Amino acid sequence: MKRTAPSKGTAHDNELAGADPEDYVVVDELGDFTYYPSKTAMLEDLEYVDEAASILDRAGNNFHLTLEEGRKLTLGSSFGRVEFTWLRQTWINDRRREPKAHRLLRLYPTTLDALLAGIFETLSLELASSATGSPWVLDVSGEEARPATLRDVDGLLARLDPLERVTVRDPFGHEYRPIRHATHRLHTPGAGAIYYVEIEPHAGEAGHPNASRSLP
Repeated sequence: MKRTAPSKGTAHDNELAGADPEDYVVVDELGDFTYYPSKTAMLEDLEYVDEAASILDRAGNNFHLTLEEGRKLTLGSSFGRVEFTWLRQTWINDRRREPKAHRLLRLYPTTLDALLAGIFETLSLELASSATGSPWVLDVSGEEARPATLRDVDGLLARLDPLERVTVRDPFGHEYRPIRHATHRLHTPGAGAIYYVEIEPHAGEAGHPNASRSLP
């Protein structure tokens, strides 16, 4: 896998904003998840048949790569829906292995449809470099800002410390409590990666999300 960054340029973001994107998620032989906004982008990036352990569309159809004439990679026919337990555990393992690359921590999904939606949503939001429809909503003590991307949210929160009175809502309507993980107690205020832990619906009055049910 060449791992060409699909977020470069505007084509990726335009496809993310489309009403019915023909996008895919590839789980490679190492268990890493990669989002592709189109079949063309995916096939241009992949290099050999066994590179993808699983290729998923939004309905959960499971595909493998095949070779057509001229030894050109193509997408084979679906051989059924992906198995829920395997997909969820592989997803959890990937996010635990690379936590700084996956900072949107959704609540544990309990159905395959919810899991698939969460995978496609979070991977596309992590990659987006421009507005993709609805904005994010950042609420700081009752004052709202509407940044376009997760990167913009990070930029606004980098100037805030502490974050206890902040909530964040993504373009799909999921709400998070941002938590800053400083790597050293002597770091300046605002330093450290920010993780977004989803708040359980109707749990806002308690003031804290149930982090034990969040990914990873």
